Amino acid sequence: MNKEPISYIDWLELGRVIIPCLKGTPKVKKYTDPDFKIEKDIWNRDHETAEIALRLDHDVDLDIDNEFVKRFLPYYIKDCGAIFGREGNPTSHYLWTNRNQIPFKQFNLPDEFEKDFKDFPHGSMICELRTEKKRYTIVPGSLHSKSKTNVRWEKFEEIREYQGNLSIDVGKVALSAALAIIYPSTGARDDYCTAIAGILVKNSDWTDDEIDNFVSRIAEHADDEDLAKRLKKGTSSRKTARKFGINKIHEITGYSHKNITSLFNWIGLFKDASLQVSKDTIEKIEEYGANRYYVHLNVPQKNVDGVGLKTIKKKIWIDGESLMNLKLFCDIAMSQAKVWIPRMTPKEFEEIMMAKFYNREQSKEYVKEAEEDSRFKMFFLDYLDAKGVYMDKEQLAVYKLPYYNQEKRTIEFDLNNFEKELIKNRVNLKRPDLVQKVQTILKGEKDKGKYKNKSCVAWVIKGEEVEDNKLIWEGESVYIGDSTGEDE
Repeated sequence: MNKEPISYIDWLELGRVIIPCLKGTPKVKKYTDPDFKIEKDIWNRDHETAEIALRLDHDVDLDIDNEFVKRFLPYYIKDCGAIFGREGNPTSHYLWTNRNQIPFKQFNLPDEFEKDFKDFPHGSMICELRTEKKRYTIVPGSLHSKSKTNVRWEKFEEIREYQGNLSIDVGKVALSAALAIIYPSTGARDDYCTAIAGILVKNSDWTDDEIDNFVSRIAEHADDEDLAKRLKKGTSSRKTARKFGINKIHEITGYSHKNITSLFNWIGLFKDASLQVSKDTIEKIEEYGANRYYVHLNVPQKNVDGVGLKTIKKKIWIDGESLMNLKLFCDIAMSQAKVWIPRMTPKEFEEIMMAKFYNREQSKEYVKEAEEDSRFKMFFLDYLDAKGVYMDKEQLAVYKLPYYNQEKRTIEFDLNNFEKELIKNRVNLKRPDLVQKVQTILKGEKDKGKYKNKSCVAWVIKGEEVEDNKLIWEGESVYIGDSTGEDE
């Protein structure tokens, strides 16, 4: 059949199940039964003036309830061969076959958004993908019960399968419409658009061009007077650190994180609202020393006048062990920044923190001396300075004091003596850890040497020059003791 269906006979010849309706309500029972069918003669006899409702067993109907949806349809919806509507709401139904079993889905704004949707004829409802045999739609060939106007075709070639992911593409349309509806009137428009781009940059695989276009179209249809400033939000957001997200939209609109996140779920972006809040709250990790980190947080706070919210930047300082522990991290965030991190599983926390850790920055305040290697070298220097470095090997052999071998330009020392000095200064290392640090940090090697034919086991490291009775090692001056020094 090539002509447009406009009667019950046409629809039956298309092999569709149709339901007779009165004022939008089925006149018959059991219309959802798998074997439900009304023959032509029965329809002609009992339902000639009824509205024709197409049961959506094998078709999917995009039912449009908000005019904003129509503004974005041409950007994201691929070709449709069957479009209809009625006077007062034209081009409001797009019909495809549903061979891919696209599920029923409604796109409606949360009740919290009422101040933004209350003046629309259909309230919070934006659109819906209507399908399944328990649902139906009034099709051309009928007089619409509410408007008393004829439902008519605006385009009919065929009812064909959608080429692409209809749920996601309609989601893009609905999300665009929703973000245009709640678009801020003044003041925060640039931050709002930056936040939309930031969410897509961080959480989708969209290209810069796709994000640029998505955001600029929203700004255009929200009648933004500074549209030129919103044209490259995806490109600029990816290149800069200014990646706002859910927190910023929450701050600007006052709407809850959960409900804002639910809008972006229309394009399959987030599965868990609280997890996304956590991602947005934990912005980045910055390393400022050995095993020491700043974690930058976005913290929502009420404005001074108590009206609305703003997001302020805070940072907490934390060690690596606490950075890897969900409970310790949340406790520190609450203690230092007064921010509540939404509940998540240890696995989710690990995924978030691992990604941010491997993208960490090094702080401009990075303290080289705070590194573990430097601290251990400093302990060794303190040991040499406290004990002195002798140029007579007898001091090493008899008194276990550091010895400088001028010929080999090496420093030799007794590990037990060094360990005692560490313990005296409350630096406690297990023996294997101490040996490991001597080997890896000081580049030491164990030497089973002799002195006057007796064993003189020591650890040997590369020494440096001697100047004015001082040994210069690692850029520091170390006292050279006399030949009669004794162990302290």
